[in-house]
Amino acid sequence: MNKISKLFSFNKLIAVLVIFLLASCTYKGKNILFKTPHKIKAKNPITVINGEKDTITDYKHRIKVGDRIQIRFLNNYDIGQGAALSATSAGNNLQIGIADKGYMVNYDSTVTLPLLGRLNLVGLSRLECAKKLEKEYSKYIINPIVDVNIASLSVTILGEVNISGKILLDKENTTVVDIIALAGGFKDTGKKKDIKIIRGEEIIIIDMKQVESLYSNKIIIHDNDIIYVEPYGVKAALESISTLAVASAMLVAVSQIVLLTLQIKIFLK
Repeated sequence: MNKISKLFSFNKLIAVLVIFLLASCTYKGKNILFKTPHKIKAKNPITVINGEKDTITDYKHRIKVGDRIQIRFLNNYDIGQGAALSATSAGNNLQIGIADKGYMVNYDSTVTLPLLGRLNLVGLSRLECAKKLEKEYSKYIINPIVDVNIASLSVTILGEVNISGKILLDKENTTVVDIIALAGGFKDTGKKKDIKIIRGEEIIIIDMKQVESLYSNKIIIHDNDIIYVEPYGVKAALESISTLAVASAMLVAVSQIVLLTLQIKIFLK
């Protein structure tokens, strides 16, 4: 019986050691998203992969298929309403060109607008679009002043921030700092020197511990960017160990049952 008891204790010790050994070998990078083929050691405030550093001065979104455009008139409200009533009989519309979610840019690059019908706006910036609409609406409205907003611009933020998910951009030239603030800031486990902006094939790594990172135009967010705040290795290790702890408990339980069965068989003999 003494031998069985020693075997039981030894078996438990081996099981626990094996599980933690597996955890220590496998946690590294297990819970990290958007890993590159080779580990990148970013020493500069801004590191750009598959792109060029600071290739733009000011980011201007160009209207593309799938965008939603909101249009409103900033002057001569009565004339705008009168034109809408006479041309569309839409008595419940307070202003022409207003939609809660905006006008969709169709797959053929056109937008269907009141009075104007189908109009191609793809490739224009917000201000260029406003000027074009002022020219087109001047055929129906005296001296229109048009404001255009692209309501569908968004960015996705993931990782070690307090509120992850999709965030709508309410203005152009929004920076990664603005987005992190909207996401409630970093968690304590957030890696502040290894923030990734994923922009198609281009990856921008930002070290926000260096103030020089704020001087780069690369921190200006583009539509559909993904921002990822990586966790520290310690958190990744703890998450993996906690996952394997369940397996460890199950293995120890099974070993106890096996050894108990052996003890019973020996006792019955």
